[in-house]
Amino acid sequence: MTQNGSYPSQGKYDANNPPVSFRVSKEERKQLEEMASREGMTAGQYVRDFLKGIVEERETEAKIRKDGFDNGRNEGLKEGRKDGFDDGRKEGFKEGYKNGMNDWQIWYPCSYCNDSVYIRPMDEAHDVILKFFLTLGWGHKSCTDKKGTRNYLNPKRLQTFLLVAEQTTSSKPDGKNE
Repeated sequence: MTQNGSYPSQGKYDANNPPVSFRVSKEERKQLEEMASREGMTAGQYVRDFLKGIVEERETEAKIRKDGFDNGRNEGLKEGRKDGFDDGRKEGFKEGYKNGMNDWQIWYPCSYCNDSVYIRPMDEAHDVILKFFLTLGWGHKSCTDKKGTRNYLNPKRLQTFLLVAEQTTSSKPDGKNE
């Protein structure tokens, strides 16, 4: 030990690593301490790394990682929304089609197997139904109310319909229907 109470190695260390002291405002000190603690360092370690350029490099890498993460997340969200929208649209169409079929489709039981026979627009059964309603003079309830008539089976019109239907479904001699 020397007269001033320190070992010779301590004097050599102090000579090679002199202390630096400077003043900063309270806000700057708080900011420095937050930046250092975010990196898991003391303020002195942070300043030394900053002087060596390590902090800037580390912050640049952190920014690149954060930007990459944010961009990846945003792209993933965008793709997820698009996929979700497309899937939802497909499912909605299927469900809407099914509901529309249940609510609006016209069917009757097959006279042979009793399974449902669905009537499609402009097929033969649809044509027969149209002729039935046109021949019998059926219409909207509001229209028949205005004229003072009602949608009911008029025997004379029913006979006319049956004649028209017979002509439509009669077989030719070769066995093919008209």
